[in-house]
Amino acid sequence: MALIHISKGAMSADISTLGAELQSLKCDGKEYLWQGDPAFWNGRSPVLFPITGRVWNNIYRHGGKEYTLDIHGFARNMEFTPVECGEDSVVLGLRSTEETLESYPFPFMLFITYRLTDRELSVTWFVRNEGKDEMHFQIGAHPAFYIPDFDPNATVRGYFSFDSEETPSYLIPLEKGCVKPEETHAMVLDENGMLPITAHTFDIDTYVMDSRRIHSCTLHSADRVPYLTVKLDMPVLALWAPTNKRSDCPFVCIEPWCGSCDTVGYDGEFSGRRVMNSLASGEFFSNTYKICL
Repeated sequence: MALIHISKGAMSADISTLGAELQSLKCDGKEYLWQGDPAFWNGRSPVLFPITGRVWNNIYRHGGKEYTLDIHGFARNMEFTPVECGEDSVVLGLRSTEETLESYPFPFMLFITYRLTDRELSVTWFVRNEGKDEMHFQIGAHPAFYIPDFDPNATVRGYFSFDSEETPSYLIPLEKGCVKPEETHAMVLDENGMLPITAHTFDIDTYVMDSRRIHSCTLHSADRVPYLTVKLDMPVLALWAPTNKRSDCPFVCIEPWCGSCDTVGYDGEFSGRRVMNSLASGEFFSNTYKICL
């Protein structure tokens, strides 16, 4: 494992080769990324591949066989290879191995690019099907951010706002971390169209949001001052914090996903899961999200 440092003007970021995980994101010396205290959650910004969330009972089926995958897949626990390193950007790559093929029978190449510009970090995923058969996968991000001026005793600790003309809808992970797509909920926003962040906002655990009409999510301070924005063009946006276990949790996760957790009780083919991506032999997939400070 190695740590790669990039910088651009007042911005800097550190990326680990283990999981290609963002470890630090600073502007003017101020840290914005959660630093992984295991008393709350030891992650910082894991890459979710080849699934986002869970498959039912951690088991899925493809081509008449059963395979096992744990929550969010295996990429976050694998060593990536630096492919290109520059002053303000880095590209890291991961290739399928004999071990990955035992739990995910698709040869692949995964590249992740981190690039800094003025007060912005862009993260680009590139997935290529290296096999002869059609490949099915999901991919997502799980960055955690400090709540600005966090006060665990405040009734409202901050706010989320969404760039959407419609009230966002969401699903709730139910049994074994999976969802029921027919049980859609409309998000309850305040008079300013914002979602307050309190000690009980995440009593439901995770908001698995339909983000096809949401282009950005902004984290605000308790005074409603914009703090950071995640820009995305993806089908799912997840919001999570472990406040149902630690009410004094000082961070929130804003997670852009090209995927979703499984449907409760689903036992069909892997390709038929909710929000899947497919690639023919030799084809590639690419998508980018941005963190704007």
